[in-house]
Amino acid sequence: MELARATTPSLAVFSLKCGVSDTTEEGIATHNCFRSRVECKAQSYYRQLPAKDESYCLRQLSSPRVTLTLDDLAAIRRVDESNMLSLMEKTADRLVVPREESTCKFGIGTPRNVVLAGLGGSGIVGEVLADYCRDLVHECVTICRFSQIPKFVDKDTFFVAISYSGETGETLRMFEQARAAGAKLAAVCSGGKLLEEAKKIGVPYVKVPSGMLPRVALPELIAAVTHVLGQAKVLENTDRMLELARASTREALSKVDAAIPLEQNPAKQLASALMGRLPILLGDEAYVSVLRRFKNQLNENSKLPAFLYTLPEAFHNDIEGLSDLRLLSKPQPVILRSQSQTEVDRKVMERLLDILTGFEFPNPLFLDGIGSGRFEWLLTAITLGDFVSFYLAILKGVDPSKLAFIPQFRAIRGRG
Repeated sequence: MELARATTPSLAVFSLKCGVSDTTEEGIATHNCFRSRVECKAQSYYRQLPAKDESYCLRQLSSPRVTLTLDDLAAIRRVDESNMLSLMEKTADRLVVPREESTCKFGIGTPRNVVLAGLGGSGIVGEVLADYCRDLVHECVTICRFSQIPKFVDKDTFFVAISYSGETGETLRMFEQARAAGAKLAAVCSGGKLLEEAKKIGVPYVKVPSGMLPRVALPELIAAVTHVLGQAKVLENTDRMLELARASTREALSKVDAAIPLEQNPAKQLASALMGRLPILLGDEAYVSVLRRFKNQLNENSKLPAFLYTLPEAFHNDIEGLSDLRLLSKPQPVILRSQSQTEVDRKVMERLLDILTGFEFPNPLFLDGIGSGRFEWLLTAITLGDFVSFYLAILKGVDPSKLAFIPQFRAIRGRG
């Protein structure tokens, strides 16, 4: 049977593991750099593309202007006035613990529970570690991004205050409340009042390098908090964890680097597909840290609103409200593929795709991470999202580092 060109766009997959591709109804990739099958069935109106026309699907997601902009390093530098890209490209090398500025060499016994407290770019660190710990440790690991600590915090709690600047008002207040509750404390920051107070009262701390935006300092903060949890015996083999994460992140960076052309770059592809659209981010609750980080980076770097829905919770409420969204905006579903799926998960994803098609949404885009371990997978999926948000800012012509409104609230409530 003669193969025909797709009459409607295929499902786009932005995979750090396999590259950029589109898929047919059987889940077969239409581009040479993608070899595996997607976890869910595509819709029945897709047809396989001829091998000789393998670049067709990629051209659907871009234009000459987009290609020119994202593959022009000089143009990127002109928009990226604060040179955020230079730090992003060193993400893997920055996943290290600054041991010479750490006093977190202690044993506190086994805590009954762990609270990771922080907001914004510092707060997402706690969410990543909570996602990682969920199925691995016996202690209850929770996050707190408010100004009031939970009532259960007491002498059996290990409370880690995370504030890149050391000046976040809410985090400072939680730190004092946890101290008053008798919790075992640790602090992670680059300086500020939090470091001063930790030194004053003899609380273990890790001081990370200063001079970065809090959201850019994620690698340093992740490494520091991982080290703290290791010292507290909540996590084991943290040096090995970080070593594997660095290796996987280097591999991820090799696929999304600015020097990689758009037709081979999953981050540039996804950014161009989101141009002029409202991202609807969907994924398993077990990976909510990746989704929230991606949403936050789209907000702060790309200056773009985005909606976040976790599964299966969204199937109990949000799915009903999405039906009219196409009438109000230009939604673009983006699905975070789970690291592993059951047969039930696959059937649920098939049904979700059917429903989104019925809503007349554009065909969903997919993204994922790489690495055999959960920690590596989380961090590489975050890396992909970070670069997408950066390239989308470039396409919009906005400096990803600059903020207009967040500083106004920080001035009132305390810095990030």
